Amino acid sequence: MLPSESLLANRRHFTYTTESAVLPKGSHELEIWNTIRLNRKDLYRGLATRTEFEFGLGGNFQASLYLNLSTESWGVGNMILSDEQFGFSTEGKYKLLDAVSDPIGLALYGEVVYSNTETELEGKIIVDKYIDKLLFAFNAIGEHSFVTGVNQNTNLIETQTEEVMELNAGATYFITGNFTAGLEVREHIKRPPGLEGGGTYTALFVGPSLSIAGSNWWAAVSVMPQIGGSSKDGGGTLSSDKLELVEHEKFEARLLLSFEF
Repeated sequence: MLPSESLLANRRHFTYTTESAVLPKGSHELEIWNTIRLNRKDLYRGLATRTEFEFGLGGNFQASLYLNLSTESWGVGNMILSDEQFGFSTEGKYKLLDAVSDPIGLALYGEVVYSNTETELEGKIIVDKYIDKLLFAFNAIGEHSFVTGVNQNTNLIETQTEEVMELNAGATYFITGNFTAGLEVREHIKRPPGLEGGGTYTALFVGPSLSIAGSNWWAAVSVMPQIGGSSKDGGGTLSSDKLELVEHEKFEARLLLSFEF
């Protein structure tokens, strides 16, 4: 079966890079996300789970609701500290051009995220294209967050802003109509709250991505080690480390599992 003949109109072939396809009117999907992040300069473990309900609204428009849960553990001296966050989010995606019938696929995406410590606004431009048995995709993402926490300079609880820019890209090959293998690239640039002068932390992740589909389900997995990074504090001082391990991890992996209903 060729990619354009897939019965799963909104099937994803990458886990970080979004594609332009949307669900047909009246269709529904349940997606379960699991993301694991391992190892910073010191001990670090992070696990995030998202449960997404997608709805096809017609007119090339799709909406989603998420329930989000994340846990973190990290080492401080001889102690291990942990934190949990719970929240929800809503998104909308509008397809402007089709990745099969038009010169490129193009979609716009917006999401609002709320948790016990953070409110986030995210926008995304999605570009993709099928060429024979190949699929290429690219995303440009911007996030603006309001984070409640302890100010590192005053030790007072304050609401501060955090900025993120992310560039994701993927290429995959259809070994069969139901199975793909490819590569995904993710550059994540973060300006966390609480830094005088606006320090920035950049990390580049690259790794393999696989997807498989059945009659009414699909799954995708990506394994993404960090291959390079840099950091700049508020005074403009650059880190000489090869990896950025203050705000990013050495290793990330994500699994998506989806069911139509």
